[in-house]
Amino acid sequence: MMRSSVEREALGPIKVLRRTSTASSLEDGAFTLVLPVLAQQSTGNFGVAAVFVAVTAPWALASLPIGYLADHMSRARLLKIVAFVRTGLAALLAALYLSGNPLPGFVPAVAFGLGSCAVASEIARQALVPQLVTDPGHLVPANTEIAKVSQLYGGFVGPLLGGWLLTLSQSVATLALAAFAAVTLIVTLRLPHTPALRDEPMRVRTMVTVGLDGFRHIRRHRTLMTLASLSFTVSAVWYVWQTAFTAFALADDGLGASSLTYSLLLLAGTAGALVGTELVQHITRKYPLRTVLWTSLAGWVVWFAVPALTSSWAAVFGCLVLGGVAGLLWNTVSITARQLVTTGELLGRTTAAYRMVTRTGRAIGAAVAGLLMTHMSWQHIFALCAAAIAAVAVGIIVLYRDRSMLEPGVR
Repeated sequence: MMRSSVEREALGPIKVLRRTSTASSLEDGAFTLVLPVLAQQSTGNFGVAAVFVAVTAPWALASLPIGYLADHMSRARLLKIVAFVRTGLAALLAALYLSGNPLPGFVPAVAFGLGSCAVASEIARQALVPQLVTDPGHLVPANTEIAKVSQLYGGFVGPLLGGWLLTLSQSVATLALAAFAAVTLIVTLRLPHTPALRDEPMRVRTMVTVGLDGFRHIRRHRTLMTLASLSFTVSAVWYVWQTAFTAFALADDGLGASSLTYSLLLLAGTAGALVGTELVQHITRKYPLRTVLWTSLAGWVVWFAVPALTSSWAAVFGCLVLGGVAGLLWNTVSITARQLVTTGELLGRTTAAYRMVTRTGRAIGAAVAGLLMTHMSWQHIFALCAAAIAAVAVGIIVLYRDRSMLEPGVR
């Protein structure tokens, strides 16, 4: 899709943030594949569930203080601090595997640390976008630009590299991940300084009370409250499916995929997301939010249901591609709606509160998947998830007949 010269100029400041997102997404994508595989090789299906819980739990535990920091300090500086911490964690993981004596349970611990860094990075990046793009009409293109590189490198190049590195050895893979983290740090340090939007000093005693302003804003705004409730439910069901599917793909009694083959499965979803970046602007301009959301969930139903019906590799790849399109559409719409109805100085805390709600759903879903995998077959879990998402899609149609209920207002 060709952009006008005005739109290209408006998106100019995003280019710097896009480079940072490219480097960090490559690192994230490699970790997304490597950590569950390392856990599965050491502790089986329980290790996979533990990694997914560890990655998502920080959204429930750390979102409020991080949202407070994102509104009370330079968001570019926060991204730089996060890059330092991520590099240290990656280096520690590599050192343990190079020594040949990784501690039991250490992979989920590293996953928790990296998950905490991901919380801070995502909140800071999303809150930084409206600071760089002043025209609300350019928010969808800007968010799409960031999503495109995130999907390409986080969901395509990163997992493929991670899968290939694991075919060499665990120590080589973890050492390469440490190198990726160092590159991310170097690129992030080149971000220009951006000022904090609040003049008041940071105080620990006000961190919680002021941090709750994000929740208050969501509660007062009908669109955000509705989207947060829907996203919590969808995220919980998604991570039941995602955790179970990862274990299913790697297990001998499932697809029996190697680390490299599993990376190819992740690439299918990324391919769909890249297609979605080309469609999202057209769809959101043409259709109301209510229609976009339930149509997106209709795609999720097919995505979740296919592995319950067949283990055909072609069918599984196809459903993952469709899932990438549907997931990208849902995510972009919810991010843009949140940015449109939230002032800049409150956006960090609102993003933190919103993500805390939705990502807590992921942690709950991963934990539930760990329980379900001990009592149900893979196919029954997948079918249950598809049915739950179908119920949410029907609920949007039935409960939100008034389209204005789901339309964001203009700031």
